[in-house]
Amino acid sequence: MPLPCDLEVQVNGEQTFILSKEILLPRCGRLLKEYRRALKAHRQRQESSGITSVRMLLHDMPGGAKAFELVTRFCYNGGWMKMGPNNVALMRCAAEHLEMTEEYGAGNLLECTESFLSTIAVWSWKNTLILLNSCESLLPHAEKFGIIQLCVDSLAMKASYHGSCPTPNPSSISSPNPCSISPSPKTSASNRTRKSPKFSGNSAHFNRKSPSYSQSPSCPCSPDPCCRTPGPHSNSPSNHGNAKHNWWCEDMSFLSMYMMERVVMALQTHCIDNKHISKVLLRYLDASLLLLGYSSLSIGVEKDSVDEKTFKEYAQRVQREVSESVVRLLHHLEWASVPLKSLFELRRVSITMSASRSCRRRIEEMIGCQLHRATLDNILIPRVNARDRRSCLYDVDLVLRLLKVFLQGEALDKLQAGSGHNGDLDPVEELESAPIRAVGTLMDKYLAEVAPDSYLKASKFSKLAEALPATARETHDGLYKALDIYLQAHPRIPTEDALQVCRAVDFDKLSFDACKHVMENPRIPARISFRLLASQQEKLRAALGTGMPCSRRTSSEDGNQCPPLATEYASVVRQNEALRSDLCSMQAKINELEKLCKGLRSQMSQDVWLSC
Repeated sequence: MPLPCDLEVQVNGEQTFILSKEILLPRCGRLLKEYRRALKAHRQRQESSGITSVRMLLHDMPGGAKAFELVTRFCYNGGWMKMGPNNVALMRCAAEHLEMTEEYGAGNLLECTESFLSTIAVWSWKNTLILLNSCESLLPHAEKFGIIQLCVDSLAMKASYHGSCPTPNPSSISSPNPCSISPSPKTSASNRTRKSPKFSGNSAHFNRKSPSYSQSPSCPCSPDPCCRTPGPHSNSPSNHGNAKHNWWCEDMSFLSMYMMERVVMALQTHCIDNKHISKVLLRYLDASLLLLGYSSLSIGVEKDSVDEKTFKEYAQRVQREVSESVVRLLHHLEWASVPLKSLFELRRVSITMSASRSCRRRIEEMIGCQLHRATLDNILIPRVNARDRRSCLYDVDLVLRLLKVFLQGEALDKLQAGSGHNGDLDPVEELESAPIRAVGTLMDKYLAEVAPDSYLKASKFSKLAEALPATARETHDGLYKALDIYLQAHPRIPTEDALQVCRAVDFDKLSFDACKHVMENPRIPARISFRLLASQQEKLRAALGTGMPCSRRTSSEDGNQCPPLATEYASVVRQNEALRSDLCSMQAKINELEKLCKGLRSQMSQDVWLSC
């Protein structure tokens, strides 16, 4: 019975190819095995000899009919195929799937694609990105065969060098050209029988000798006008200026989120500065939010085939997905490497897109760790989506959460610095650093801005004022100013609430002018003013007790008077007399009030007795 000479191959149920078995089978190991299996089945069924072709079905073919067509062209051209960054991943996955190794033919497709990919180190930045983007439609095969890892490692290596795409060494004539691949007619017999080495996704090179290949002007490692990297030997000022910038941050906006994650992981592995990585992600997000229906993790939707509402919902879902992924990647970096202005903008975008709570929590953690760099305009954020119309105008709860994150980070940094702490004390209470002082000044300004809000409760004001430890403020003048504004904006506040907000101010840390203002301020409760007078009197007594011996000792030992000290002493005495008179008048008023209260009580008791 004559053997069939034709193959009828159907790829992924899409397209059928009729090919010659003498051309295709010697190079495709998988088709050869399928052909023998089908032929054996024909013989067992003892079918007639009129069969002219064998039908085979290929399932899960990477790249589908397009990849199989490239394979057939390679076989029909005698093992020659022009390769480029846009089709080498497709041919590499197809060759692996069809088992086109050296075992079935010298210079087979798998060997050629490996030779092509081994030169990726000398490719331009743009062509490496094109190769990575072409792997998107080949998942998970491109990941399994190590092509994606090879691309991201090459990109990270280029970024770490901050140099241009190196050109091939002219002396290495035997190096393979990654554009047009064809086996040399003078290939030795040992090369014909040698099996292809296994492809390693973690290596960017193949350490082996390859036959000579013809040169092509479209080589990926040739000078590329679209490549933004400066030349390694260029001395022009413009090139030196470009070298200072992150040229490798560009041209990544067309990558999918999955590919972007792989690039970021590779950049971190190669110890790229986190500031540069954060710039890459922020630029990527800015460009991606303008693209609709781009994510590979979402179902593709054609705008013309659906109504406007459905397409809008799909676009919002994709944008939310990209935003959450970028925030998650930024959260894995050093938090201080992300610009504070960009973080506040990210938070605004996340709220607009109704991002998840975990996404917003990550953003707040990154903001809180560098709260000392924030300005008043940054944290004056209006309250949105308030359930109660009588709620405060500004998002005070957000500021409280940011303060909590900042204090936790400050305490951790202090502990890691090795500063001594007592085991019974809270580390936050011992913080004395410039960042926490800056936050203290910022909070005083913030309290003064939100104090006029008539809906701001006393409990919220007290929490904001008492959130920072005592070491955050050298003086409480700014805090007292905010307190005075709050009491002025809330004239009908209950006495208990007034005392609550006043307890947040340490009146011992007020300046003399502020203390004088407290004495004259009718909005301050009387017991607070009385307590302040008593403390000031104790201070004056202490100052007088330490000042007189110093004056006498100075005059007796040196024989000269000390006019500055005498003047200061006279001023202290005058202040003491003024405060004493104020204290006496205050005590007289208290006595009068007590007498009035006793009279009212007696009058009430008589009225009750008469009524009985």
